[in-house]
Amino acid sequence: MKFDVEHLQTLLAVVDAGSFDDASIDLGITPSAVSQRIKALENRLGAVLVVRSRPVIPTDQGIKVLRYARQIAALSAEFSYEITQTGHQRVAVGVNADSLSTWFTPVFEELARWDNVSIEIMRMDESRSLDMLRSGRVSAVVTNSSAAAQGCSVRRLGALRYRAVCSPRMAREYFANAGADGFLMAPMMIFDREDRLQHHLLEQLGLDPAQRKGAMHTVPDSWQFLHAIQAGMGWGMIPDQQLAQVEGLIELDELWFIDVPLYFQRWAVDSEILGRLESTLLKVASDGGLNLLT
Repeated sequence: MKFDVEHLQTLLAVVDAGSFDDASIDLGITPSAVSQRIKALENRLGAVLVVRSRPVIPTDQGIKVLRYARQIAALSAEFSYEITQTGHQRVAVGVNADSLSTWFTPVFEELARWDNVSIEIMRMDESRSLDMLRSGRVSAVVTNSSAAAQGCSVRRLGALRYRAVCSPRMAREYFANAGADGFLMAPMMIFDREDRLQHHLLEQLGLDPAQRKGAMHTVPDSWQFLHAIQAGMGWGMIPDQQLAQVEGLIELDELWFIDVPLYFQRWAVDSEILGRLESTLLKVASDGGLNLLT
C-alpha cells in the first residue's frame, strides 16, 4: 500500500500539536486542508486514525500508522543530512529515572560530539516505555522487557540491583529485633503509584503487602527519593550505583535485594544514528557495571 508522505506528515503534526488548528499553524496551511489530508489518509486505509478531541488522540490503527510515519520522517531527515550536510536530525529516547541518575551520565559525553543531532531524552518508567516505542513517540527506549516490540530489535544492557535501605534511626526502631517483619510496621517510600519494587521485595520475603500498617510516602525524583530515606521518612529500594555515592544509609540485609533487568530496544531500521546510540549505551552500561549483575 502506497502512502502520500504529505498526509503522513500531517498526521504527525496533528497528533504532536494536539489539534487540527494548531497543526495548521505548524504546517502553514488552513485547518480545512489539514482535515482533508487526514480524511484522505483515513479513506485510503479504511480506518479512523484519530479521535477528534482536544487534544487529538490516535486510535489503535492510528498508532500503527504514526510509528510508520515517524520512521519515514526520521530516515528522510537522516538521508537529507547525508546529502546536504545541513540541518539537524532528531531522535527521541525513553529512559527510566534511576538509569538517568546512575549509569547513564557518560552517554551525554558521547552525545555532545554529535553536532548534527538533536536529542530528546524522555524520562519514563521502564515498564511502560514500550507503549511509547510502539506509538512511535520515541525511536528507542531503555526498558525491562526482553520481548521485542513489533518492528524493533532488543539488546540486553544488564541489570540494576536495588537494595532495601533506611536511616540508622529507622533501622533501630523497626528492624533491630523484628527482622523482616519490621517491613509490616515501618513507613515505606515509593517513587510513584506505578512503583511496585518495594512490594515485590515483601512478597519475595514471604510477606503480604496488604498486611502493612506503616505509612507510605511518594517522592517522584530519584535523588529526592533517596534524601527522603536519609531523612528517616521510610525505607526504600535504592540501586547500588546510587548507594555508592552517599553515606548515612543502612543496608537492612545483604540478601534483601531485587535485580531489575534492563534492555535497549530500538526501531529495526537501517539508521546510522540509532546504531551509534545502541553501541554507546551497550558500552556505557558495561563500563557502569550493569553487566556484572544477573
